[in-house]
Amino acid sequence: MVLLGVSAVRWLAAVCGLLLHAQLCFSVDPIVIVHGGAGTVGSDRVPGKLRGVTLAARVGYQVLASNGSVLDAVVQAVRVMEADSYFNAGYGSVLNIDGNVEMDACIMDGSNRATGALSGLQDLLHPIGLARSIMEHSGHNFLIGDGLRAFATERGFSFLEPPGQLVTQYAQDALDRWKESDRTERLGEGGTVGAVAMDLYGNLAVATSTGGTTGKRVGRVGDTPIVGSGSFADNRMGGVSATGDGDIIMKVCLAYDVLRTAQLTGSPVQLVADALLDDMSSALRGTAGLVGLDVAGNPIVAHNSVHMSWAYQRGDTIAYGADKNDFNVVPASDEQQVRPHF
Repeated sequence: MVLLGVSAVRWLAAVCGLLLHAQLCFSVDPIVIVHGGAGTVGSDRVPGKLRGVTLAARVGYQVLASNGSVLDAVVQAVRVMEADSYFNAGYGSVLNIDGNVEMDACIMDGSNRATGALSGLQDLLHPIGLARSIMEHSGHNFLIGDGLRAFATERGFSFLEPPGQLVTQYAQDALDRWKESDRTERLGEGGTVGAVAMDLYGNLAVATSTGGTTGKRVGRVGDTPIVGSGSFADNRMGGVSATGDGDIIMKVCLAYDVLRTAQLTGSPVQLVADALLDDMSSALRGTAGLVGLDVAGNPIVAHNSVHMSWAYQRGDTIAYGADKNDFNVVPASDEQQVRPHF
C-alpha cells in the first residue's frame, strides 16, 4: 500500500479535475453524415439513393450509440452503400473501358491522421474494410496491384469467385452508352460514397469509397484514395469526404483545402466549402460535392452538381436531401419510406 502526502493528493485531485473538465468541455453530440455521390440523377433513381443514404446514416449512428468507435461508424455506414446497387461503390460500381470494376477507397482517423488507402481493387464487395486493414496492419498508407491483393489474402479477405460478380446491368448499360457516344463527356451518375463521424469527445473519422468513372482507362486513380483530395480528417480541423470529378478535385486538394482555409481564416467551414467549390468550377469547370463536420460537430453539405444524395443522424433526428434546395428532417424512429420533396 502506497501512502500519499497531502500535497500529492491535492496534485492528483487537481489533475483529475482538469481531465474531467476537459472531457466535459469537449463533449459534443455524436453525429454521422454520409453522401451517395455528386452528379445528375434520373428521377427514378432518386428515391433509391435517399433510402440508401438514410439507412447508411442510421447504421453508422447506431454503431456510435452502441459505444462503437468513429472508425467503426464510418466503415459500417459505407458498407451499407457498397452493398447497394444504387451507388457507385462496391456492388454498383461503374465500369472501366474493358468492362471491369476497379475500385478506390480511403479511411482516415482524425485523432492521429492514420490512413489506409487502396486503388484498382477488383472482386471485393467492401473495399472500405480492406482500407481500414491497410491502415491498421500494413505499416503503410496506400497499397495497389499485386501487393494489395496479397495483403488482402494475408489478412483473410475473400475475393468473389468467379470474378466479375460486381458488374451490374445498370453499369453495363452506362458503359455501352458511353462507348456509343463521342466519349468526350462522362455519362452516368458517377459519384462516390462517403461518411464522416464524430463521437462524444470530438474524435473524427472519414471513409470514402468509389468505382470511379464510366469508361475510365484501366489503372486510373481518382481523388478518393488520395489524402487531402477526396478524404481528410483531423480532430483539430474537421473531416470531409468529397465526391465528383476526381481528376479536377485532385488538382485543388479539395478536402484539405476546405478545412485548412476555414482554420486559417476563422470562417465557417460551410461558407468556405461553398466558396471553394465555386472557385473550382470557375477555374477548372469541375463538378463536385462534399459532406463534412467541423470541430464543433456542425454538419457540412455542399455541392455544385445537380444532385448529391446525403443524410445525417444526430440524436433522434435524421436530415436528408438530394438537390441544393432539398432539406428534410424526420424522426429517426419514423419507419415511413423516405421520399424526395422537390
